[in-house]
Amino acid sequence: MNIHITIVPHSLSNIKHVKINIILLILIAIIIFLPVFLYKVCNFNNATNKVISLEREVDSLAPALEKMIEDYNYVEKMVEENERKVKSILKVSNFKTDIFYNVTGLTHREPDKLLKEIGKQRVLQNRIFYALEPDTEILFCIPSIAPTQGKVIRHFGYTDDPFTGEKRFCQGIDMLAEIGEKVYATANGTVRFAGWKRHEGYTVEIVHKMGIVSRYSHLSIIKTKKGRRVERRDVIGLVGKTGKTEGPRLHYEIWKDNKPTNPLIYILESIDVI
Repeated sequence: MNIHITIVPHSLSNIKHVKINIILLILIAIIIFLPVFLYKVCNFNNATNKVISLEREVDSLAPALEKMIEDYNYVEKMVEENERKVKSILKVSNFKTDIFYNVTGLTHREPDKLLKEIGKQRVLQNRIFYALEPDTEILFCIPSIAPTQGKVIRHFGYTDDPFTGEKRFCQGIDMLAEIGEKVYATANGTVRFAGWKRHEGYTVEIVHKMGIVSRYSHLSIIKTKKGRRVERRDVIGLVGKTGKTEGPRLHYEIWKDNKPTNPLIYILESIDVI
């Protein structure tokens, strides 16, 4: 079966007749387009197989994902409960744990590692939860809040003496604050000294448990007395500039087993530092 095609030029002087075999034309078309068709079919089949494979993988991961979500939610609730307990026990308003620092760094591509990390966090939070129960009284006696509203301007350790210019060891921290700002007991304890010291000015010392002593100096007014039992956040005095000092401030020290310790180690609240 043939197709006859007549080509008529503009001049009509050279008319051409072309005969094309339809079967041959079909064969040529098949030869040209069959590889393309087969390639598309092959890609489609591969894509279909991948989708099926992914669906099976998703189905197999579903129980693990459900377990992961369940464990994560449990740990999250434990963190919230432990934060609530710490805030209640220590009376620290802006305390916040950062417990998921390892979990958030993992992705969905590492489900095994994520499950393992969540498991570790679960065990850790359970330990914290049960540890808080019997040690409530001890936690009340740890000086874990800022002693006043102010900024730390002198740190624990060796520093330049503002009067002599020589290096000396600062046994606590200096907090810049306005005269009359309230000074708080940073933990439960008993006042062992409330009076005047030559260089420290009006000073209060509180004895806590576990060999811890807190000291507050340069006060303008003392609002407690020797032998009195105080609780965390009780007002024990007001910021002043008594004694040997450059200006209004609170000098705050923590002693542990008769040795000075950096007070910032104990403070759980956020505190401004210059």
